[in-house]
Amino acid sequence: MNSLWDGFNKRKFPRLHLTCEVQIQPVGKQKTFSASTEDVGMGGVSLMLPEPLERFDRCKISLELKDGETPVQCTGRCVWVIPSQERKTSKKNFDTGFEFLDMDEFSRKRLHAFITPPTKNS
Repeated sequence: MNSLWDGFNKRKFPRLHLTCEVQIQPVGKQKTFSASTEDVGMGGVSLMLPEPLERFDRCKISLELKDGETPVQCTGRCVWVIPSQERKTSKKNFDTGFEFLDMDEFSRKRLHAFITPPTKNS
């Protein structure tokens, strides 16, 4: 039996469990969400949000890569939302995945450098 998570392991752009700060602003809305990423890949990010977004909502994304440069800015699209509840409290969060849509080449290279581990020269 296939589960929803099986598809996540077959991504075109695999994601790594790296943490960086991100700002998400749904297009046409005043609210901005600040969060830390759950994982990051060349194709998108996932993070926990305090409120659900609609699938396919477009958002402005600002991703801090901790490389001393300004945050990467691009447009993204919400591709999945999974409700999650903390066990210790009854607080609900929403595990949310975003696909990058229009990242410029310079930002793409920075992101690639951020998620690619350095190689050791022997």
